[in-house]
Amino acid sequence: MKNKHLYLNNKKNQQNSFNRKRGFSQKEPEHEVEEPKIKEFQVTNLKNYYIAFTQSYENRYKNRTIEFPSYIDLIEIRFFPIFGKDLKNKFFQKYGLFPISYKDFNRTVVLEVVDKKLFDAFKSDIEFIISQVEDVPYSNEDFNIIATIYKFRFIDKRSKTNEKEAIILSFIQSASIEISNLQKRRLKQFLNEVNLSFSPNVSDDLFYIESVSSDILLSLEHNFDIIQSITSTRAINVRPGMLGTLRMNYGFDVLIPENLTTVGIIDTGINTIEPFNNLIVDDGINITGETDADHSGHGTLVAGLAIFGQDFSASVKKTYKAKCKVLPIKVLHHGNGGINFPMLIKAIRTANKNKGIRIFNMSLVFHPKKYNETFSEFAYELDFLSHQLGILIFISVGNFDADSLEDLLILDPHSDHNYPDFYYKLNKTSLVHNCENTNISIPSESLNNISIGALAGNLESGDNSDITPANIYPAYYSRKFHYDYEQKLNTTNFNRNQKNKNLNKPDLVFDGGDVLTEQSGIEVLASPVDNYFRRTSGTSLSTPLITSMAAEIEGLYPNLEVQSIKALLINSANYYKAKELPLFKNKEELLRKLTGYGIPDRNKALLSDNKSITMVIEDKIKTHEIISIPIFLPEYLISSGNKLIFQISIAYSSYPDKGNHLGYLPLHMSFNLMKNLPIDEIATNKGSETVAKNSFSWSEDHFGKENILFSNVQSKEYKLQPNDIVSLNGEIAIAIRCLSKDNIDESLKQYLESNQNAFSLVINIKEELKNITENNLYNEMLEINNLTIISELDTGVDLDLEV
Repeated sequence: MKNKHLYLNNKKNQQNSFNRKRGFSQKEPEHEVEEPKIKEFQVTNLKNYYIAFTQSYENRYKNRTIEFPSYIDLIEIRFFPIFGKDLKNKFFQKYGLFPISYKDFNRTVVLEVVDKKLFDAFKSDIEFIISQVEDVPYSNEDFNIIATIYKFRFIDKRSKTNEKEAIILSFIQSASIEISNLQKRRLKQFLNEVNLSFSPNVSDDLFYIESVSSDILLSLEHNFDIIQSITSTRAINVRPGMLGTLRMNYGFDVLIPENLTTVGIIDTGINTIEPFNNLIVDDGINITGETDADHSGHGTLVAGLAIFGQDFSASVKKTYKAKCKVLPIKVLHHGNGGINFPMLIKAIRTANKNKGIRIFNMSLVFHPKKYNETFSEFAYELDFLSHQLGILIFISVGNFDADSLEDLLILDPHSDHNYPDFYYKLNKTSLVHNCENTNISIPSESLNNISIGALAGNLESGDNSDITPANIYPAYYSRKFHYDYEQKLNTTNFNRNQKNKNLNKPDLVFDGGDVLTEQSGIEVLASPVDNYFRRTSGTSLSTPLITSMAAEIEGLYPNLEVQSIKALLINSANYYKAKELPLFKNKEELLRKLTGYGIPDRNKALLSDNKSITMVIEDKIKTHEIISIPIFLPEYLISSGNKLIFQISIAYSSYPDKGNHLGYLPLHMSFNLMKNLPIDEIATNKGSETVAKNSFSWSEDHFGKENILFSNVQSKEYKLQPNDIVSLNGEIAIAIRCLSKDNIDESLKQYLESNQNAFSLVINIKEELKNITENNLYNEMLEINNLTIISELDTGVDLDLEV
C-alpha cells in the first residue's frame, strides 16, 4: 500500500523561555596559577610582525596613484582566543579598531582603523613590548590585551588570484561610510575611464569584470581601500566525458505526465534533442552573450539526468516517464570559462519570479576550499537568495581532476595517494599531492542549499567501479568537508564544544560513476552528433539525480516548502557504518565528511507503507521560544510488543551574517522527543524529568552558542521499546527550541528577534515487527491524531514505487 505523507496538526503548546542549562556542572581542578606573561619568543615574533607591518604600510601609501581626502586602513590580527564581544569592545575603545570580517572560527579578524589617534596607542603598546628583552608580565597592565595577539599584519594586497578573466571585486562593509561611498563612486568612474564594463550584485558590494589587464588590476589593488578581495569565478574544467557505444538513434519514447515541476538547470545550456521534446521550458535564460547551444554537452547530460532520474541509466526500457521539465540557465560557454556571478544571481531571481521555479541544479563549482576556511562570497550570495526567495539549489561538491588523479596513481604512485589516505593525511611525504586539494569546492559550503557528493556506482547491477575499491564507496574523485577539528587555529586547539557533528558537506551522496574506464561511467544522453549517448562520471551526475527526486517530491506535494523537501530527502537517507567498510575502519569521521547523511531513498522520500508513517510540521518559532506538539500512539502498540523507530529531521534557512565565520548561521533550532507534559514543565524542568526516555538528547547542543557554528540540518534516530511505550501511556511530544547569537550584525539580530523563524520538521515512525499484527500503523495514527494528507491533488506523478 502506498500512503502519502501528512501534515501533523495536533495543537501546539509554546513558551517564550526555556532552561538553557545542560543539567550538570563541571568542577575545575584546583591548581596554582602562574603569573601570565608574554613569552620572550612571542616578543621576538611581535617585533618581526611590527617591522613587516610598518613596511607594508609605507608601501601601500607609496604605491597610491589616486588621491582621496582620507583613506581606509585595514589590519588583520590572528588571535589566540575567539574574538568575542568583550575583545571587540576593548579593541574598539582602546585602539580605535572596528571588526570588518571574521574567519578561522572568529580567531582571525580584519579590523578597520576608525580612530587614528587611538590606533597610535596600539603602536605604542606594541613598541613597548618589543623593546623588552625577556618575558613581559601583563596582568593588570594597560597593554594586557596585546597578549591575545598571535600575529598581525597591515593589509596592503587584495588580490587572491593570478587570473585576469572572470574577476570578482568584493567590498568591505566599512564603518567609514562617507569615505567608502566616495571611493565606490571614484572606482566606478575609474572603470568607465579605462572602458571596463562591470556587473554589480543587488547590494552593490560585489562587481564582476569579464577581463582585465595586469596594470589595471594593480591600480585597483593599490588605490581602492574598499576592495576586500580580488578573486576569479573561473569554473573548474567541465569535461563532457567518454564516448559510448555507437548508436543510430535514441530508441525510446517519453511519457510526459501533467503538472510536472520545472527545474532550473544552471549550466552550459541545453541542446534541444528528441527526448527533450516538450520538456524544455521556453528558450531559457542565457547570460553568456554566446549562442544558446550547449557546445560542451555538459548541461545536456545534466538535464537528461534531472528529467529521467535514475531510471534511464539503471535499466533499458522502451518508454521512460519524465520526472520534471527543465529551464536552461546558461551561465558558462567554454568548459573552464568565467561565470558572471552577479548575472547568475539575477538569472535565478528571474527564473523564480517569471516561471515560479523553486528547485535549481548547479553542477558547476570553483576552486576547492582550504581547511577550516570561512564561507565564500559566492556561498553567501546563494544562501541569501535561497532564504529570501524560498528556493533550493542542489550544488555539486566538485571533482578531483581525472587526469591529475590518473597521474597520481600511475605516473607518481605513493602510499599517500592510496585510498582513502588520498583524502586525508596531514603528515604526508608525497611531494605532488596535498590532501587539502580534496576538500569541497566553492560554493558547495552553502548552508541553506543542498550539496551533493558521489559514490563510485553507475546505477547498473553489479560492481562496475575501476579505481575506487568498490561501487558502494565514495568515488575517488569526490570531495570531502573542509572543516578539520584536529588542526589548530592560530596555535590554539578547538574547544570541545565547538565540534558540531551535524555540520557537514556534502549533505547527500548518490551514484556518479567511476572515472577511468568507459564501462564504469554512467550512461547519459548526448546530441546526435555526439553519438546520442555517452558514458561519463562525476558529482555533476550524482547531483541532478537527487535534484530529480526533489522535483518528484515537489510534483507530488506542490504546497510543501522547499526546506520540507530538503528535510524529506535528509530523513530518507542512510549509509553504511564505517565498520561495515573495511577501508574506513576507525575512520568514521572521514567517511562522514565524504558521505554526509548518505543516500536518499526515493521510495521513502515520496510515500509510506502501512507499517510506517511520515509526518511533516511546517511552522514558525520565535527566538528564545520552545514549543511542543503531542503525538498520540495507537493503543495496539501497548500490547503488540513491537518497537517504534523515530527518524526525525529538521531543516530551516536564515539570512546569513556576512563576514562572520562563527555567526554566519545566526539561528539555532533543535528538537527532542519528550513526555507529553505541560509546556512549562518541559521548558523549566531538568531534561531527565521531561525526556521520553533517559537516553534521549537534543538534536544539537546550544551550550557556548557564541563560540560554535550551528547547523540548519539535523537528523536523529530515537527508539522506543515496548516497555517505553507502556510507561508513556501511548503518548509523547516533539519539542523544538530556538535561539539566536548575540555577536552578529545588529540589524540582523533585531530582524531575528522581531520575526518568527520558519522551520520544517519531518517525523518518520516505523514499526519494527517482532510480532505480526493485523493493525495498520498509518491508518490508526490518522484516526487518533489531527493529520491531513499534504496533497489530495492528482498530480500525475509516477507512484509506481517499491514500498
